[in-house]
Amino acid sequence: MSTVLWANMLHEGRVVCDERDKYALYKHSKKLDKLTRKLGVTSFLAAQDLTDAQFNLSNDPLPDGMESTDQLMAQSGTWLAAQDAIEMLERLIGHIRDEQVKFGLFRDDRDDVVRELEESLELARKADAVNGQFNFSVVM
Repeated sequence: MSTVLWANMLHEGRVVCDERDKYALYKHSKKLDKLTRKLGVTSFLAAQDLTDAQFNLSNDPLPDGMESTDQLMAQSGTWLAAQDAIEMLERLIGHIRDEQVKFGLFRDDRDDVVRELEESLELARKADAVNGQFNFSVVM
């Protein structure tokens, strides 16, 4: 099983996940982070939550009363204000399209990156509509 990103929103203490594997976003996270810094928006890496990955790499049990890592992420995960996520995602999509940014040496993953960013933007907008928060969880 490969490592991917999942887009999530936090609303009223509950995590809602789109459960669509975002392999291209995970694969190109460092390049996307460089682009966000260049664009002067929230860092792409700062939007990533490691709760699930860290839990899956450890032998630790979930805290008492918790049944999933989503509950742990809701309580103590890394979250962005939905508006910050929207601005970051919109600026990335626009820049990648306008500048025809290439992702990959031999195969250009640009179309996959843009599609996954657009899927994420859709969830970030839903989070904003309910005054929620947004993140990408690193899922193994």
